[in-house]
Amino acid sequence: MKVLFIGGVFSKEMEEVILSKSKGTVHYAANKFQWNLIDGLLNIEKVDLEVASAPFIGTYPNEYKDLFLRKHSYEYKNLVNCTYVPFCNLWGYRNISRKNSLIRQIKEFVIDNSPNKVIIVYSPHTPLLQAAVYAKQKDPSIHICLIVPDLPQYMNLNENKSQIYTKLKSIDIKVFESKVKYVDSFVLLTEHMKDVLKVENRPYVVIEGVVDPSTSFIKRTEVSKETKQTVVYTGTLNKKFGVVNLVKAFNSIKNKDVVLKICGRGDSEEIIKEFAQKDDRIRFLGQMSNEEAVELQKNASLLVNPRQNNEEFTRYSFPSKNMEYLLTGKPVVAYKLDGIPNEYDKFFYYVKDNSLDSLSGKIVEVLNLSEDYRLNLGIQAREFVIAEKNFNNASEKIIRMINKKIENRDR
Repeated sequence: MKVLFIGGVFSKEMEEVILSKSKGTVHYAANKFQWNLIDGLLNIEKVDLEVASAPFIGTYPNEYKDLFLRKHSYEYKNLVNCTYVPFCNLWGYRNISRKNSLIRQIKEFVIDNSPNKVIIVYSPHTPLLQAAVYAKQKDPSIHICLIVPDLPQYMNLNENKSQIYTKLKSIDIKVFESKVKYVDSFVLLTEHMKDVLKVENRPYVVIEGVVDPSTSFIKRTEVSKETKQTVVYTGTLNKKFGVVNLVKAFNSIKNKDVVLKICGRGDSEEIIKEFAQKDDRIRFLGQMSNEEAVELQKNASLLVNPRQNNEEFTRYSFPSKNMEYLLTGKPVVAYKLDGIPNEYDKFFYYVKDNSLDSLSGKIVEVLNLSEDYRLNLGIQAREFVIAEKNFNNASEKIIRMINKKIENRDR
């Protein structure tokens, strides 16, 4: 099976450059998800893989410093050719440039005479899907599998969106909807997505997230230097994700021997900074590299995801943060979202309602548990995601679905 993976992945070598040039959020979670899937695909013997990427970065000039991204290629693990296509990063024009560049890049894949060609598209980012549909229109035998970590209408939850953005986004969604009918199979983050996407009789699998089973974690005996208990939040700092509630709830906690560390970017930054000035236990660290954020998680006493189940988008959401948190082996306070399957319930400390008192109370409750108790549950959660949600299982699940569809088509 010849597989072309189209996404927005960027290499480890590019990460430092992207971090230095980004004025907004760096998409570490999406990048990690993609590389994990690529690693899983590389472990499947009969898959001949190549990667075409239009890296997920912010737009010029408000979110990223460069107007143009140049083309370059490299061999990932000396096994797969990854090509980063060039594009103009100008806000309002970028999607057109991405689409055209990806179409030029995949023409060789289109004319290749190999049987059972497959294009796996990561995310419902319209230019990626447009390029895949172009290929399928040239060669109808190509199977398109669309991975949907977020629905298009919920991909930007920043509250500071302009009217022009809102108008362009509505046009973009219409274009996406006109192209999604060409998709042959889906990978969904939650079961609820299938109705919005009108999957109907097309095959799909639900994969909430993907982890690297080789990821290390810090054992209790290795944790030493932090004298105070540490509560940590890493990720996008949008109001809709509940981070303002988190700083307010933490501010009400009386214990002086606990600190809250927050890193990331988003529309709540200024509010968080204000609370940090009033309460020296609240420490705003800004945007960090992925390695720094992971180390922060590993050294935490407690990880918190304050996203509440009070918005429509939570039906279609399994936060990648939750999977990353569980992988650390540390206790996780979170809310029971509609998109979280019941099999995860025993691994989270759920907040019972949306009041600030309930959030602060749950944080205090978990911090007051013995370290051994917290560690034991954390290790169970880590072992669960490594065993059940690792990249080999996920990639094999996707390829089995695609193979079955192709076999049924060819009968």
